[in-house]
Amino acid sequence: MNGNPNFKKETMAFIDAIKSFFSLNGVSYHLNFLKNWLNPPQNEFDFSPQKHPAKLLVFYEKLVPLFDYSDLIFNRIESDTAFVKAIEADECGVERETVLLDYCPKLLSIGEMQNPNLTFFDIFLFLQSDTYKVMYKEWLLAALENNLDLDWDEYIFMFYENTKKMLEACWLIHERIITKNSFKSIDHYYHMAIFESTSPLAFEPELLQDPFKAIEFFFSLDNLTGHKAYLKNWYKAALAEEQCLSNVADYFFLYNQFTKLLNAGYLITAKKLIYQGAPPEGLPPAAAHSINGGTSSKERCEVNTLAAEHIANPYLFVASLFIPEKIKQLRLGLLEWLYAAFSTRSSIKLMDKEFLFEQYEAMMMMMEAFFVMISNPTLSESDERDYYAE
Repeated sequence: MNGNPNFKKETMAFIDAIKSFFSLNGVSYHLNFLKNWLNPPQNEFDFSPQKHPAKLLVFYEKLVPLFDYSDLIFNRIESDTAFVKAIEADECGVERETVLLDYCPKLLSIGEMQNPNLTFFDIFLFLQSDTYKVMYKEWLLAALENNLDLDWDEYIFMFYENTKKMLEACWLIHERIITKNSFKSIDHYYHMAIFESTSPLAFEPELLQDPFKAIEFFFSLDNLTGHKAYLKNWYKAALAEEQCLSNVADYFFLYNQFTKLLNAGYLITAKKLIYQGAPPEGLPPAAAHSINGGTSSKERCEVNTLAAEHIANPYLFVASLFIPEKIKQLRLGLLEWLYAAFSTRSSIKLMDKEFLFEQYEAMMMMMEAFFVMISNPTLSESDERDYYAE
């Protein structure tokens, strides 16, 4: 890292100590090393630091300056405001780091993750750096003599927990101002990256390029009435403990198609996209919809679950449904349906009845919304601006 002329010399010494500490290994390694030092494994195959005196001594010599410099710059001299500001992160920045960083702090509060300096105020509130140094010097000598027998009372535990918190705070400082990993760019949207990591099917390049292709393909397989019939049969088979679907391949394929629809809906909502294509060949025009229980035929598809306002504007429904938490819930529900429908020993009937109905209704409305969406004529630019209005 290039020297920052806005930081005080004491701050630069602290930054150098952090850089030296993490020069060879990341925070996960160091936390594990610390744990094995103070609470070594009790078996003959352990690789505790006591078995490697050189590594233990290096760890100790790199750890002690972190106590010295952090106590100095946060508690003993006038605050380095430029440094304090440089290590801060807002709520979005912290959420972004959950995607970017290899390790996210587990002991720090949200406030401490946004302002790591609060961590140092906390760990030095009742104990000074000299106290930590004396304690770790005793533990070092005891470990080198293979005579470390810690009584894990509240006093000892506080030293250990405070040290772990300090290392997590130092790691955030390292990633924010030394390596600057916190500021690396993420492809597409970082919310999308968070959602993608939870998805059973990765976003395919074709889906990223045009999520409406997944909807077009879905309705090229069957009309809305046919898909509703499949969903109803799947639901009934999942509820029945003694019934098992025989055409497993068909329903596994349908499960994958629904998953792609959920991913497509998320992309459409995140990017505020409007369908500009032509309906698949054979898809009935929007005027042929039978709404609220009207007569249907092979050439017509029923749209009778969506509210009237969502039939008029399906994008409003899509925007309300396709948020990460709801999508993850729907995906998990579908997976439970899949397992239950393929087995004669399991059923979803014991699950919360309200949740089961909401799952079924949400899937019905999703299909109807997508059907109306690609059946509508191309919107004018003025209409497009209003379609995602709340």
